Amino acid sequence: MDKVWNIIIAGVGGQGVVTIARILAESALASGYRVKTTDIVGGAQRGGAILSHVRFGNYVYSSIVPDGFADIVVGIEPMEALRTSLQYLRQDGIVIFNEKPVYPLTVQLKQQKYPPLDEIKSALTTIAKKAFAVNAYELAISAGSSLAAGTVLLGVMKAVSDVPIPKHNFQVAIEGMFAEKVAKINIRAFEAGFSKGLELSNQLK
Repeated sequence: MDKVWNIIIAGVGGQGVVTIARILAESALASGYRVKTTDIVGGAQRGGAILSHVRFGNYVYSSIVPDGFADIVVGIEPMEALRTSLQYLRQDGIVIFNEKPVYPLTVQLKQQKYPPLDEIKSALTTIAKKAFAVNAYELAISAGSSLAAGTVLLGVMKAVSDVPIPKHNFQVAIEGMFAEKVAKINIRAFEAGFSKGLELSNQLK
């Protein structure tokens, strides 16, 4: 595969952005690709924005996704999905995002306003070739933990995109990263996301 895949996981501190990127990277490594990653953190411990860049292919020379080159943006937080897509997503790119906002302190203190979710969805639909909105939080809770929302979105990504990583490799990566109980929750979350992704894809046909 000569193509280098460029994927960015976007969210805020506490959402497991780096962990989700690591699952993706390990899955790509298990599929035989060279992988480079980098994390860009802005006050993550205080709920600030965090981006994880994951690039993989037969030849990868840099860990940073250039502006306008991301094939996929996975947004665990909707506003961060929009910010990231505006900067990084290519014109024919895909964005998959969680519908549940995380309000920053400035919004909680009424110093700033958070855009209505419908406006964020509309903007992402305009920016991306395909935009998939998912209530990953609810699906994660059904799987056993709200902390698995990012894993839900990975499952959606696998279902709606041509990412050349076998589904089984995601599951193996999850099992290798977590204790058995947590791994089972995350595998259920991944499967729930995959099923939701197939449903959303069928709606577009």
